[in-house]
Amino acid sequence: MQALLDERDYQTITNEVLKRLKKQYDLVPKSHNQIEDWVGIQEFTNCLPVKKDKEWVRMFILSLPVFKNWVINLNAGSGYPTRVNKTEAMAWIKDHRAEIDWNKPLPR
Repeated sequence: MQALLDERDYQTITNEVLKRLKKQYDLVPKSHNQIEDWVGIQEFTNCLPVKKDKEWVRMFILSLPVFKNWVINLNAGSGYPTRVNKTEAMAWIKDHRAEIDWNKPLPR
């Protein structure tokens, strides 16, 4: 037996499948309109769970490869302020807080 489906049938099936998936897995829709918050390095440093100097943060946090797309002008020199995507960076920090050696000293 062959079932004939039109566009409305496909949409009904799709909606039902999505509804069941959301219910079963407690899914929430992605927010495509989330505004990213870009801040200076000092403001970013003030948001960290451990109080650190901005040079420590620059050396041990912002230089990590994962931060490549979340940091602007990291080593550009004076006159070029460093900007950090606080939205993305703090989410990463929250998930990896235990992996960071917060006691690591700055080199002399």
